Amino acid sequence: MKSKSILISEKKNIRKYNPSNDIFEWEHEFEYKISGISRIDDLVIVTTYSNWGKNYTSLLSFETGEKFWEIQNVFYSIHIIENIIIFLDKNKFFNGIDIKTGTEKFKVKSPFTWTTPKIILIKNTYFIFSSKKIYHLNMNNGKIMETKLPNKINPKELGIVLDEFQININSIPSSDAGYTYIGDAGAGGDFGGGDAGGGGGDGG
Repeated sequence: MKSKSILISEKKNIRKYNPSNDIFEWEHEFEYKISGISRIDDLVIVTTYSNWGKNYTSLLSFETGEKFWEIQNVFYSIHIIENIIIFLDKNKFFNGIDIKTGTEKFKVKSPFTWTTPKIILIKNTYFIFSSKKIYHLNMNNGKIMETKLPNKINPKELGIVLDEFQININSIPSSDAGYTYIGDAGAGGDFGGGDAGGGGGDGG
């Protein structure tokens, strides 16, 4: 969903600015300082942090500025599939939450202990993989099972992935990736800040 409006953050405040009319359409004040903003269609994902080192993620409406919920966590490698947000947290747990309420649907530890896995969505199948192992995450119950990628996709050769969802937000860089980058967005969304990337790693 394209829009001429711009998201602007100032310390604890985020505003939606309409340059055509030179007005702020809405603004929202947060309790803590803003560290990142990403937009996916009508959803705005805002990351904030407190003076005590706690991080929070909030979901807002791009149209109205209404805040739907706030969770004490940072979302990495975000995918939105139907009514579920799936993300990897800093402790390497895959989390599934209800997009409307923020209620946890599942939380399961990554099958990779020593490396940060790559993630790819193909035909609504959520693959978690390294160069050596491939797993499938069941989005209904959070169970992880070993599987295979389609024949034409070689996990040993894959670098950065832009999949069916077309957005990869806040990827955790692996220790051996050696790079990170900003602003990876496909047709599915627009970014007003924050970082996106495609860190990878080998092992299992």
